[in-house]
Amino acid sequence: MADRVTISQVAEEAGVSAMTVSNVLNGKPGASDETRRRVQETAERLGYRPNIAARNLKGGRSGLIGVMTLDLTNQYGLEIVRGIADELAAAERELLINATYQDAVRETERVEFLARGLVDGVLMVAPVLDQQTVDAVLHTKLPCVIVDPRRLATPLPRVTVDNYHGMRQGVQHLIDLGHRRIAYIRGEEDLESTNVRYQGYADALRLAGVDIDERLVVSCDFSYLCGFRTTARLIAEHSPTALAAGADLMALGALDAARAHGLDVPGQFSVVGFDDLPQAAQTFPGLTTVRQPLHDMGQIAARALLSLIDGQPPLMEHMQLPTTLVVRESTAPPAESSGAGVSKAAGAGAMGDRPTDGAGGDER
Repeated sequence: MADRVTISQVAEEAGVSAMTVSNVLNGKPGASDETRRRVQETAERLGYRPNIAARNLKGGRSGLIGVMTLDLTNQYGLEIVRGIADELAAAERELLINATYQDAVRETERVEFLARGLVDGVLMVAPVLDQQTVDAVLHTKLPCVIVDPRRLATPLPRVTVDNYHGMRQGVQHLIDLGHRRIAYIRGEEDLESTNVRYQGYADALRLAGVDIDERLVVSCDFSYLCGFRTTARLIAEHSPTALAAGADLMALGALDAARAHGLDVPGQFSVVGFDDLPQAAQTFPGLTTVRQPLHDMGQIAARALLSLIDGQPPLMEHMQLPTTLVVRESTAPPAESSGAGVSKAAGAGAMGDRPTDGAGGDER
């Protein structure tokens, strides 16, 4: 293997000092346009590549960013991590990924471990974020940004979405189609977003003059299986014409539960999700859902963390992104109101992907 090309070799070949080469390659002022051109052409011709590890160590940094996520199979977390990875790659940083499995003790231990100089900062995706973990971050002074915290009342910078207006818009879509018996599957009760999304559901019905039937509101974890079982029970016992779910996996379970009961989707039963995971567009029929900009959430969080590492606080402690309603084929007018029968109603629901911008919201 050929030896690594050094700055000194580039300097000798370009006829300038090593300091000039360093300044040019790091974008610093002081060199003429002609000198910059000659140095850059020489570096490219010789195949010079900066030694990032040495540069980071010289600056007292590792060049690594810690990422703590739910697990390595959860599509929601992986989409956020993908955004993080793209942003950090552009900044020539590497990821050190830890899976926490929603274990509060493990989260605290991981923070304390990473804060020993192993990483320059940490991004936490949907963490439990117990007080012990918050105290560990503050005590170690480890730069940290949270994506989708369970509770918003945290002294750490955080990135969330407008859960309220997102769910309200999704339910309003069902109301506009003519649905009135709209079931709702809540998420896990210890998440603040669960309550905020439910409020969006409740307010959409209230403003439309529809009384909430508490029998149609059920709590569930964020799994496909829970969505399937819960929807099967709701259909058998209470006959809703539509359902909104606090997460796509639950909504995908609802789609299959409706079909298992012999209902045509969307001709006899409509479903709205929340997330817009890749599976939402790949299922049949395509799932109408509220899109969280998961990739953008990761990018923005990574950008905010890099600013913290450089000693610049983020512009806002709470960065809230808007959601978007994406209308696909899982929603249509209820059969009794359209008078169209199953096949015609199903055809009315085949709208393809039609994003509708959701309203932005204030901090919550």
